Amino acid sequence: MTLKNRPTYDRPGMVSIKNSITVRRMKANEIPRVAQLWREMMEYHISLDPRFELAVGSNEAYEEYLRTTMAGYDSAVFVAELDGKVVGYTIAMILSNPAVFALERYGFISEMGVDKRFQRRGIGQQMGEQARRWLKRRGITVMQLNVSPRNEKGYSFWKKMGCTEFLTIMWHDIPPSVR
Repeated sequence: MTLKNRPTYDRPGMVSIKNSITVRRMKANEIPRVAQLWREMMEYHISLDPRFELAVGSNEAYEEYLRTTMAGYDSAVFVAELDGKVVGYTIAMILSNPAVFALERYGFISEMGVDKRFQRRGIGQQMGEQARRWLKRRGITVMQLNVSPRNEKGYSFWKKMGCTEFLTIMWHDIPPSVR
C-alpha cells in the first residue's frame, strides 16, 4: 500500500470516510430516509429534554415539511451520501430580520442530523461547509442556528465550526393558576 492510498484515521480505530462523502441537494425520493434521520435526531433530543416531544403524525408532517422546504427559493436541503446511501442531512434557509436591524437577511441552519453510526467522522463539518457556501453564493454574510444547551455534542460541534453565542431561548411553563 502506498502512502497516497493509506487510510487516515479520524479517531483511534476509526478509518476516515471524509473523502468518500458527497454532499448535495436532496432528491424527492430521499425524503423517507431524511425523515428517518430526523426521527433519530429527535429521539436523541427527547432523551435530553422531554420538551422536544413530538406530535401525533409528526413523521408525515415532517415529510411534507421537507417537500415544501426543498422547493423553496430561500431554502435548501442537503444530504451527505456515502456509498450510495444517505447518512446525513442539513437544512439551510435565508430569513429576514425586521426592518429595524441593519442586517436585513441572514442564513439559518434549522437542523442537522447524521446517522449515529457515522457521527464524529467529518460528515457534519462537510454539510456545514456546503450550507455556508450556499448561503455565501446567495449574498448572505451571517449564519445563525439554535442548539440545545443539553446537547453537548451539538454545542461542541457548532463551536468548532466557528459559531459563537448570540441569544438564549428561555422557556416558561405558565401555571394553570394564571388567569
